[in-house]
Amino acid sequence: MYLIEFLNQNIAYAVCVLMAASVILLIAVIICIVKLVKIKKRIEPDTAGKEETLQEEIVKFELKSKEIEEKYDRIIEALMDMNSNINKCVQKIGVIRYNPFSESGGNLCYAVALLDNENNGVVLNGIHSRSGCFTYAKPVEMGVSEYVLSDEEKQALEKAMNGSYTSDEREALMKELKEQYEMEILPESTKKRKKGRVPFVKKNHKPAEI
Repeated sequence: MYLIEFLNQNIAYAVCVLMAASVILLIAVIICIVKLVKIKKRIEPDTAGKEETLQEEIVKFELKSKEIEEKYDRIIEALMDMNSNINKCVQKIGVIRYNPFSESGGNLCYAVALLDNENNGVVLNGIHSRSGCFTYAKPVEMGVSEYVLSDEEKQALEKAMNGSYTSDEREALMKELKEQYEMEILPESTKKRKKGRVPFVKKNHKPAEI
C-alpha cells in the first residue's frame, strides 16, 4: 500500500532510475560483445584450417601442462638425489708445503686436507727426508680428527674449510627446491608408488671412500 503510494508520488524519478539502469546494462552488453569479437578474431587465425575444435585444443593443452609438471617433478627428484651425492664428494681442498728439516730445502713435505661438503674426509701428510718418504693419513669427521694433528695438518684443514668457494645463490636455490620437494613432490611421489606408479627410481650411489 505504502509502496504503491510512494511510486505514484515519485513515478518520474522511478522511470529515470530504470532508464539509467537500462542504459548502463546496454553499455555493459556492448562492451562484452566487443571483447568477445576481439577474442574470436584472435583465436580464429590459430584454429583456421584445423579439424580440432577449441575445446579439443584446450584439453590437449591441459594434458601437455600435466605432462610438463610431471617431468618437472622428476627433474627436481633427480636434482635432489644428485645434490645429496655431490655433498659426499670431495669439494674442499687445502694444501700446505713445508720443510721440517734444516739440512734440506725446497719444501718437499706437504699436508693435504680433502673434505666433502660436511667437512668429512682425510688429512694426508707426506714427509720427505734423506732416509725415505713417508705418508700418513688421518680421518676427519665434521672438521675434527680423533688423531693429534701437526701444525701443518691443522693449517691444511683450516685452509680447506675456510678457503673453499660456495655459491650463496646455489645454496638458496637448493634450499628452496628442498622445501618444495619435501612439501609437494615427495608426498605425491609416495602416493604414486603406492598405486604402482614409480615416477623416479632413486639409485643408491655409494660415494668413493676417501
